[in-house]
Amino acid sequence: MFPLDVHIDGQHLKILPDWRDKIEEELARLQKHYAEPIQHARVEIIGTGHHRLGAFEIHLIASVAGNTLTITRQGEFVLPLIVEAFDVLDRRLEEHSQKHQQKVKVHEEHAQQGTIVRLFPEENFGFIETADGLEVYFHAHALKKGTFKNLTVGQEVRFALEEGEEGPQATWVRPLD
Repeated sequence: MFPLDVHIDGQHLKILPDWRDKIEEELARLQKHYAEPIQHARVEIIGTGHHRLGAFEIHLIASVAGNTLTITRQGEFVLPLIVEAFDVLDRRLEEHSQKHQQKVKVHEEHAQQGTIVRLFPEENFGFIETADGLEVYFHAHALKKGTFKNLTVGQEVRFALEEGEEGPQATWVRPLD
């Protein structure tokens, strides 16, 4: 199934058939993945040769019942940007779906404490180590307070843990002051 209303536009460039195919493939994948359909989707690819983060920018807007999700990414190559933007949309749709289904989230009183041991600022993720030596992946979107660029290796954090597809990951992270 495909969203009812899909717009794929280019600004300062022509949308290539490979890009359109990848966007449609990702939308179809997400439509199968979630019970709630994506009602409207708009993808805009912008040629920004002057941008410090790359020559292209993608804006992805998706509407589901009761929410509109917006993702913006910049980079040097369009196909990886499309994949990255749709991966972020996938995570946000999962969060929306869980909230909509009223699943219980881990509360602060059930949080764990750890130390940031590695950061990858160019990819917006890092790893936290717990007191018992477990390494936990976290993404910049998991931050509840502060900004990713202000995090430092050795910094203490509180976080909620879940088992992800590739191992333990933090659903949210809050730096300790």
